[in-house]
Amino acid sequence: MKKWIPLFFLAGCTLGPNHEAPEVCVPCHYEEAPCETEHVDLSVWWHQFDDCLLDEFIEEALACNYDLQIALHKIEEVRALYKIDRSALYPQIQGNMVAIRARRSENLGADVIEGPASITEILPTDFSGPLVQYFFQAGFDASWELDFFGKNRRKAEAAYRDFEASQESALDVQITLLSDVARSYIDIRSFQQQIESKEDQIQRQRELLELAQSRYNAGLTSYLDVTRAKAELDAQESSLPPLQEALKQTIHGLAILLGKPPENFCVGEGFIPKAAGRIPTDLPSDLLCRRPDIRQAERELAAATSRIGAAKAELFPSFSLLGTFGTQTNVIDKLFVWPSRFWTIGPSMIWNLFTGGRLLAQIEVTNERQKQAILAYEKSIIDALKDVEDRLVGYFKEENRLTFLEEQLSTNSLLRDLTYDQYIGGLIAMDDVLDAEKGLFQTQQNMIESQGTLMLQLVGLYKALGGGWECFASR
Repeated sequence: MKKWIPLFFLAGCTLGPNHEAPEVCVPCHYEEAPCETEHVDLSVWWHQFDDCLLDEFIEEALACNYDLQIALHKIEEVRALYKIDRSALYPQIQGNMVAIRARRSENLGADVIEGPASITEILPTDFSGPLVQYFFQAGFDASWELDFFGKNRRKAEAAYRDFEASQESALDVQITLLSDVARSYIDIRSFQQQIESKEDQIQRQRELLELAQSRYNAGLTSYLDVTRAKAELDAQESSLPPLQEALKQTIHGLAILLGKPPENFCVGEGFIPKAAGRIPTDLPSDLLCRRPDIRQAERELAAATSRIGAAKAELFPSFSLLGTFGTQTNVIDKLFVWPSRFWTIGPSMIWNLFTGGRLLAQIEVTNERQKQAILAYEKSIIDALKDVEDRLVGYFKEENRLTFLEEQLSTNSLLRDLTYDQYIGGLIAMDDVLDAEKGLFQTQQNMIESQGTLMLQLVGLYKALGGGWECFASR
């Protein structure tokens, strides 16, 4: 039996559980999924909008965005931390060299020597020589911790999984960035169209004010119509600055996303970009491999699992091989000759026999952190499923709303024409004309907002499905 003990230590073992991703039940299909599906290349989903300027902004953001650059440097930081933990698996070698000139006390007994430990440990204790002596040493110290119980292997394993999680975190930052750029661009175009519509409405109100004034001057109506028209014009003019403010702020936000100062950043004029409305509806199970935030949570769970083994290994002894080789002399000319050599070699063992419960508590900490990581992983999945369902229902309901608004616009346009003709004929008062005009322009504003919201919902759906990370992985 005794002959097998050395073989056991040489073979070693790795303590702690091995990582296995938890089984998570996901539905077979999305509740709001359309009956007919289409293939959409989610890796470059913004090409669906067929907008060259948007494509250009996306490329600039990928190259210059500060948050993405920070995430990339975070990857390199965690990679370096992994290399630090991995280095514990290899022998550690340090070189040393000492040159000392020392004078001993004439009143010092032969059995006593005082001074700093770093010096007295290497000084010769022969007091029969001269008062001033020299000591020279050069060599190497080596140590190698024999990882019998897998402590260092588990630590390196956990560090590598942290590195993988940092990569997924950067991909998640990129997906969010792509979505934010597209959303900002759509908002800018929406605000521009709303401002244009509002300016048309203000011009129309001025024409109605002139009409009321001319009819009042001709004695065909009272001054009340003039006052009402002027009040409505003032109301419409006061609603324009908030739209202009929102446009400017959104342009500034887009500039920051592109890594540019907001001053003098220009996007030009344009219309809300429109996609073909192609709705990708992959299986819910595809989210597990598409969404970087889910993959990040899974890697963090794997790292937490590895740290359990590292904590358990602390309960067992730590074995190391120690060695020293070098030369010593009190004459510099003999420092590098073979007779001046010295060496030591041998094993060492350190065992934490009593720590007041610290090691057991550390194991409990790692176990609880693993449980938290399991819950975080499961939560990331159901959050992703909810995100997709919300975007699907949001897109289809907004599509229905836009259809109703188009019908309402046609009706309000006819109502506006009828009331205007009747006002000219003296059959109705200015109130009816103003109400009809207000209803028509409000419907136009609602349509512009709805068109923008519909595209925002589509962008949100592409993001929820994990689209856009592949272009980063290929860089």
